[in-house]
Amino acid sequence: MVSLIKLTENDKRLIIVILLVVILLFVIAGYVGLLVKKIMKSQAAKADDMLHDVVEAGVITSEKKLLLFGIRKNWREFFRRAWIPFLIMLFASTLLLFYCIFSKNWSYNIWDSQKEGFNTLFFVHDWSSFYTSTSEGFAITWPKLISSPHLSGEAWVSYIFVPSMIVGGSWFMFQVQGYIARAFRIYKLSRTAFRKTMENVTPPSSPIKPE
Repeated sequence: MVSLIKLTENDKRLIIVILLVVILLFVIAGYVGLLVKKIMKSQAAKADDMLHDVVEAGVITSEKKLLLFGIRKNWREFFRRAWIPFLIMLFASTLLLFYCIFSKNWSYNIWDSQKEGFNTLFFVHDWSSFYTSTSEGFAITWPKLISSPHLSGEAWVSYIFVPSMIVGGSWFMFQVQGYIARAFRIYKLSRTAFRKTMENVTPPSSPIKPE
């Protein structure tokens, strides 16, 4: 308590802000987890569609065969859904490679903030250098600004490469998540589809007497 009394008003405000940020991060992480779980449940439902017909028609009658069939179908479904984002990432990588080859610039920095990187589009600060400004009686410490948003003709490769990798990579990882969700569902279905259960079985009202 003594140490808290010695804190200045700015220090107390900073502690409160940090605590609020930490709480907010925990809340966001919780909602993200629930969203991922909901999405994976929706993605896993595709496994039921893939296996329903062969089981109902009696084409497959064993757990092992159903599991192997489901694995093959899941791989095909993954390739069908993932080839477009894969091509997007391949295009971006090939573009960057050809640029480095023809420009003979193998030190090309896609994150440069001055002239050739994607960070030319953003405010960039130097977090190792700070200055203090006073506003309405409050002393605020800011990192030094080293670059403001601007367009650079030398950064056109970065302008294509970075968004393509973000879009393609996010799309591809979404399909990987779908593959994993379907794989777990296929394994579960293969273990339970041919098992007899007593859950919905009711005994007859009167016992059957043997002849």
